[in-house]
Amino acid sequence: MAKLQKRIKARSITIKFILWFLVISLVPLIIATYISYSSSCKLLEEAVSKSLLAVADNKANQVEAFLREKEEGIETLSRTPEIINAIELFDVAYDKGGVESEEYKMAYEKFGPLLAYYQRRFGYDDVYLIRSYGDVVFSVNKKDALHSIYIYEPYKDSQLSRLFIEVSMSPEPKISDFEYSPRTKEGAIYIAAPVFKEDRVIGAVVAQMGNKGIFEVVRDYKGLGRTGEIVLASKFGETISFITPLRFDPDAAFKRRIKFGSPEGLAEQKAIQGEKGSGISVDYRGKEVLAVWRYLPSFRWAMVAKMDTDEVYDSAGKLRNTLFVISLGLLALVVIMAVIIANSIANPIRELTKVSGVIANGDLSARARIKSKDEIGELAQSFNQMTDSLLEAKASVEQKKAELEVQKRLLEKANKELDSFVYTASHDLRAPLRGIVAFANFLEEDYKDQLNKEGQDFVKEIKEGAKRMNDLIDDLLKLSHISRIQNPYEDVNMNELLDAVVKRLDFDIKEINADLKIQKNIPIIRCDRIKMTEVFLNLINNAIKFSSKNNKESPRVAVDYAEENEFHKFSVKDNGIGIDPQYHEQIFGLFKRLHTQEEYEGTGAGLHIVKRIIDDHNGEIWVESEPGKGAAFYFTIPKDIEKKKKKIGEILVEEGLITEENLKDALKKQEKDKA
Repeated sequence: MAKLQKRIKARSITIKFILWFLVISLVPLIIATYISYSSSCKLLEEAVSKSLLAVADNKANQVEAFLREKEEGIETLSRTPEIINAIELFDVAYDKGGVESEEYKMAYEKFGPLLAYYQRRFGYDDVYLIRSYGDVVFSVNKKDALHSIYIYEPYKDSQLSRLFIEVSMSPEPKISDFEYSPRTKEGAIYIAAPVFKEDRVIGAVVAQMGNKGIFEVVRDYKGLGRTGEIVLASKFGETISFITPLRFDPDAAFKRRIKFGSPEGLAEQKAIQGEKGSGISVDYRGKEVLAVWRYLPSFRWAMVAKMDTDEVYDSAGKLRNTLFVISLGLLALVVIMAVIIANSIANPIRELTKVSGVIANGDLSARARIKSKDEIGELAQSFNQMTDSLLEAKASVEQKKAELEVQKRLLEKANKELDSFVYTASHDLRAPLRGIVAFANFLEEDYKDQLNKEGQDFVKEIKEGAKRMNDLIDDLLKLSHISRIQNPYEDVNMNELLDAVVKRLDFDIKEINADLKIQKNIPIIRCDRIKMTEVFLNLINNAIKFSSKNNKESPRVAVDYAEENEFHKFSVKDNGIGIDPQYHEQIFGLFKRLHTQEEYEGTGAGLHIVKRIIDDHNGEIWVESEPGKGAAFYFTIPKDIEKKKKKIGEILVEEGLITEENLKDALKKQEKDKA
């Protein structure tokens, strides 16, 4: 009788769980299915619109990056000394006899291969040189078609002539609109940059490009389904012309056009007028499409990403069927879960309490025996899972500890290999440099009378280049040393340290008669004496160097100190040329220079080394400066450096990477090494 009552009770619990779970799950499933199906079309439209917008933004960025790369290429080309010399030489040769003169042929032989190389390197269709009078004096592909852009018919009133006028009045490179040639049945875009000599425009270098490169960017239809595509269009008079082939019309470029006000291509019309949006439209095939459009102001183009609405809403039916399948699967899962939970309520409370006490005392090997299928049994199972997780966590901590030991050994090995590399760099790399300098000196001393002015300049360039290479090696070795070597922190008398720095810079200070003022009575600071000396050497030397030129006033440098709550704050100020705020972050980069070698000597590594040292001290460094108003470099050193280092160990403990005992052992070893 008792067994029968237990079976009935168990079945009653199971049936109740199944019924309640079905009620709880069926109501929201029915509501969710109805809402999902009724709004699926709208949701799909929004999702596809966002996807198309993301694709359009991505393609716009790719197109802009592609053209900016070409623009930077032509800007770089315009600043090369060879281009300046080429324009001047072609200018003279062009006046003497045109393209048939011997002077022009000599100029072509000298600079033609170089410009052809740049054309291939940057992927241009052609490269022109135009002198300041507006005459095309060189073309890589059209040697016999050189004329004035103001008179010759193909150039007259063209995008090329308009672009040349704009560039002649601007120091920045410019990009033209696309121009279609009925003769060649191709479109072209021009990128031009002015060529300066001593602040005077002597001409322009112009690159001609077709639409092939841009088409390669937009022809990737990933994320656009079976019917989607990216359309690029440009305004031509009162019409809009496609400037790249289309997915369903490969010959559309510069041939298929849209009239303003026509029912077709509304997206392109809105985009070319500067609008950005999305919606249903009719494309060039007369198909209804879901489109997003935007305007590319840098190039005055319209961009449209679109997909046929048939394909967009085709997913609605699939979504409906998928929802039905998911609903049925969820109902089956709900029934199974109800049965499992109902049948798991049976474990005795006493057994669970006993096992819980054993686990609480630290014995993670204990397990609860599951004898019944009620709520207590489920709880017992959770206890077992929790214990397994604790064991896994413990094993994971031990494994991470072992991994840290392995990484430590690998780092020690890497440091030894780096020491070997430093030795090689300091000896093997310097040997050929000394040879280069020695041979250059031989040439200068023994063959000076046999060398013309150009040859002597070449020898001078060799010596200066070798010196710069030697300086780069010195700075790289210094940076490597600073990065790897950790000197012990000590209490440093900053007044004595600064006196030593001034003595090392005494020659430079006296040579330019600099007024150097250092604040007195700076307190003793705990830091790395050797590296901190390097910081002040670099900052004071830079201040002297950049205050010695282009300055009507006598060079002035001031080193000041201020005490903050948790930091020591230093500053090195000068009255030099100053730094534009846009370069305040960049100047701390490795080998970052804002001036040429002829203006100011150096490799550009000094401030990077300074920042590495300040970072190693857990401090901060920054600059306050404007052009022509001098510069002020500030940096801070924490008052309690050892405490800062302990916080790093505490973070490792919190992350579970090391144990608290390992941290204590490491700190004891650190104190022992210092002693």
